[in-house]
Amino acid sequence: MLQDKDIPVLDEEPTPEESAASAADQAEAKTLTSQVSDLIEDVRLLAHAEVEYYRVKLSVNMAATKRILTLFGIALICGSMAIITLILGLLLILSNYFGPIAATAIVTGVALLIATVMMNMAIKGAKKLPLDEHDA
Repeated sequence: MLQDKDIPVLDEEPTPEESAASAADQAEAKTLTSQVSDLIEDVRLLAHAEVEYYRVKLSVNMAATKRILTLFGIALICGSMAIITLILGLLLILSNYFGPIAATAIVTGVALLIATVMMNMAIKGAKKLPLDEHDA
């Protein structure tokens, strides 16, 4: 049984066909190794690019969100001023009977107009924000 099998002897030099086959195996192994290392490098570059993309996207959305919240705050303040003005105007109307009606109407109307314009700007800006990946 053992005589039927060809057992290589370590002292023998490999034949040219065997050395060519082993050289091809080594070249294939090097090629496979270099392909795997190139693949790993590509994945690493892709991961860095994705992280940078989401970082930029977040900074753009944060700037727009800050602007919208600022507009909303201004609108809220103007709306509060309009209510306070209306209350003070009513007090003046009751105390002076009809004199300060025009002044109260003008101040209240202007404050409400500013609050309405700012609120509409904030709502339009909020609708334009890309909240989903499919919206971007």
